Amino acid sequence: MVEEYIQKIYEELLKEEQNSAKRISDLQIHLKETQAMIHLLEETNDPNYESFTPRKVNSRNKQKIDELHAEMKELEEAIQQETDYHTQQMERVEEAAKVLRQAEADVAYRCDRNTLEEERYHTSLLETQENERQRISRELHDSTVQNLTAMVHMAELCSKLVDMDPIRCKLELSKMIKNLREIIDDTRKMIYNLRPMSFDDIGLDITIERTLDKLEATGTKKIHFVVEGTPYQLKPIIGITLLRIIQEACSNAICHANPTLIHVLLRYEQGAITVIVEDDGTGFDVHILDDRPRDDNSGFGMSMMKERVYLLSGSIQIDSKIGVGTKIIVKVPISNKEEF
Repeated sequence: MVEEYIQKIYEELLKEEQNSAKRISDLQIHLKETQAMIHLLEETNDPNYESFTPRKVNSRNKQKIDELHAEMKELEEAIQQETDYHTQQMERVEEAAKVLRQAEADVAYRCDRNTLEEERYHTSLLETQENERQRISRELHDSTVQNLTAMVHMAELCSKLVDMDPIRCKLELSKMIKNLREIIDDTRKMIYNLRPMSFDDIGLDITIERTLDKLEATGTKKIHFVVEGTPYQLKPIIGITLLRIIQEACSNAICHANPTLIHVLLRYEQGAITVIVEDDGTGFDVHILDDRPRDDNSGFGMSMMKERVYLLSGSIQIDSKIGVGTKIIVKVPISNKEEF
């Protein structure tokens, strides 16, 4: 239910706030230890004792003091950043607590009127949104963040090599430039997957065609795309949702049905728009199909498609036979075509 989801978010935020407070405490302890070490070394370097202390020891002590001062500065900056983050987390926890209290009050008020189907729908919608957030989070962590972390290490290495080994430093910088370009390309692809840039410029039909061309280029499957009827402008949310449905249907076919050919039809009608995706793959038994994801993740794609269609107040029909193939028909009502 919704309140359970909000409760989960609240607990996660509260846990992160507590972890942040612990990190601040650890950094402060580290800072105090560093300050104590600096004080000890400065006492060792007291001018009254210089005549009794070897010059090499004094030199090493001064160098160590300088290093500790730099470390202390970094710790102070880290504490300030973590403190700012902790303050933000406290505000988020408070906001989540308010939302949770409101959600509990709303549920208590509507509990007599809510039906089981409504609860199932809202929960499924939240799960779909959360799965999408997790997917984006994984992509950012596994690609962008990891690559940028590597760039930081390479930059630190170059700062050490710039005087000692300029040639190697130049080589490392060349690698950094190449890696940064790859990061930029990956980020652009991620942005395109979230919302294709061409959709705003060239419209739905050509965007679908280009998307299917890219999908076709990644494998050996042939995808045939046809447009019927006179194209008209759609609201962006409808166009992007139809694009996602087509992507999901084709990806499911390629990953799980092993087809040799996929037909995609986009039909403009008066008051509605229809999408048909048909393949000649292995097919499946529609009578045992449910919305729960299976080990091969095949159920997740179907669930996502259904949720997208229902959000547009549309209908979806899935026809499939084992050994024959699958046909998916999606119909979405269109009103006020001029409003987009």
